[in-house]
Amino acid sequence: MRWIEVASLVASIATTLAAVAVIITVAIYYGQLRAMTKSRDLESLMLIMSYVNDLEFRKARYLMLEHAHEFQNLFSGPVSWESRRAADERIRLISSDGVTLHSVDLAMNALNNVCYLIRYGYAPVEAADALLKHSLLRSWNAFAPYIEHRRTRPDIDGAPSRYAEHFEWVITNQYHHDVGSERQIV
Repeated sequence: MRWIEVASLVASIATTLAAVAVIITVAIYYGQLRAMTKSRDLESLMLIMSYVNDLEFRKARYLMLEHAHEFQNLFSGPVSWESRRAADERIRLISSDGVTLHSVDLAMNALNNVCYLIRYGYAPVEAADALLKHSLLRSWNAFAPYIEHRRTRPDIDGAPSRYAEHFEWVITNQYHHDVGSERQIV
């Protein structure tokens, strides 16, 4: 064998080994990507579970669900300091000082965060339904007056408020519920 044939054989073997190494590397990265995706999904589920286990969140959500009809009238006007104080006093009265308007805000933020995870594919809507006991749609119907009330206040930059936009997106796109229609409390 001449040295050119030997060099050609060595180059072929090196190319084959490089191709095998690339295939192995791709397989390893694919496995890591799957593990990271699964980890992200599990983290999202843990976050939803932490919201669900928060006592303040549950109290505010149950209060809004139980007294949904009353909240239709409570949040019918535009946002002002007076309307906010009046709503806070009424919520405190209904809940025997167990829930405040701040608690309602935190519950809405938690629901919006859960819906963010659903909207961008970090958590399936079925998981949120299971953990929240199938109440996302019921919560939308109960919180809708408060959401509309909060949206009458412009954001810091003067633009219209996008309060609870992820929550609204999930209700519209996952449950195919027309949020602009006449709200019926269930």
